[in-house]
Amino acid sequence: MGMFDELRCEYPLPDAAVQDAVFQTKSFDRAMTCYTITADGRLVEHTARFVSVPEEERPYYGKPEWESPVMRIAGSMKKVSTGDEEVPYHRDVYFYTSLSEQQTESFEWFEYQARFTEGRLQWIKRVEQGARGRDVTDR
Repeated sequence: MGMFDELRCEYPLPDAAVQDAVFQTKSFDRAMTCYTITADGRLVEHTARFVSVPEEERPYYGKPEWESPVMRIAGSMKKVSTGDEEVPYHRDVYFYTSLSEQQTESFEWFEYQARFTEGRLQWIKRVEQGARGRDVTDR
């Protein structure tokens, strides 16, 4: 399992079913950072910082759960956007998600490889499951 980053893809994907999905990737720093591949093929990092939330604004403040030390820290930090930054990436990015139907118990894995050259997307293609010969956690 481990840490990962999130990626959205505005650029057209081979599979419309996951076009609006939030994908996971381990191609970057694995720091829970959010990225977007824009419709015009740029890679953008959505930069942010974390700020402390005053106790009275936390979800369990003033409730019986507040007596628990664990519940006191729930909601103690929030992410604040600091802007978008274009990333001059020059290698491949692998990203993935899955779709499952609760009633039919079917499952489909979607993994893509996106090639960036000097910060510009060259192409995106679907990677067949198992085609790279290693587990997702290796990426």
